Amino acid sequence: MRSKKDSFLYPIWEKLESNLSEEFALNELAFFSTYSPWHFHRLFSQFQSENVKDYVRRLRLEKAAFEIKTTSFPILEIALEAGYTSQEAFTKAFRKTLGITPAAYRKKFQTNPKNFGGLLALEPFGISSADICIKKISSFHLLYRRRIGPYHEMPGFPEDPTFLSAIYEWLSKQKHSAHDQKWIGISQDDPDITEPDKIRFDIGIPVSPKIQVPHGLGLQRVEGGDRVQIRVRLPYDSLPKVYEVIINEFFPKFHRRLANLAPFEVYLKREPRDAIVTDLYFALRDS
Repeated sequence: MRSKKDSFLYPIWEKLESNLSEEFALNELAFFSTYSPWHFHRLFSQFQSENVKDYVRRLRLEKAAFEIKTTSFPILEIALEAGYTSQEAFTKAFRKTLGITPAAYRKKFQTNPKNFGGLLALEPFGISSADICIKKISSFHLLYRRRIGPYHEMPGFPEDPTFLSAIYEWLSKQKHSAHDQKWIGISQDDPDITEPDKIRFDIGIPVSPKIQVPHGLGLQRVEGGDRVQIRVRLPYDSLPKVYEVIINEFFPKFHRRLANLAPFEVYLKREPRDAIVTDLYFALRDS
């Protein structure tokens, strides 16, 4: 988990991650951080363990990897969308980052569909067809705090109350109760793709986009559209495995395809710990 010293990164994350296809000059990003370009470059590399250019390149390739994993789109088409001018250049960069070629990566996940469990794969988690529905949601903005590291080590709603103290303090100033909020967590990365120590998980509450964002927090837009809602009645430490089975076993047999947007989780019931209820939302492509 990162310290509050990474507060300067929130506007940078928002700028880069919501505009992955764009190129930003270092001095432009430094302006949003309030540091000089040299100081910003040093701090960003220190906190992210990679410079801005490598960070953006990795996120583009990981987004492409998810597309390769979950769709049958031609690899050349995915390469062009990721900003590469040829499949050869894309394959070279993909192999350098993920250690495997795009074609081999697709083969690794897209085996014989008959081997996929579909809904049956969810039965061990107590999930039935009654727990699954499709909803159209509106876009919303999330006031959030980010944690970076292996999702399986810190799944679901944080046990450490100090992690969300900045949000609690902001709510108190607005005379709102933290207990009455709709708490949402966003799994920004697929553990099959992203290295454990680079996985981003954002947690927070829906707010107006016009608020003044408190120091040490970020504000991001979550896109609306059709989502599959899957209700899970399990402890948080079961969620990593649930995600894995839903993406790799359930969706290959589902009648709608996954969109390349981060899933999010809504914490309906957090106490007692043996009666937790969480709704998972997965974005769908237009039918």
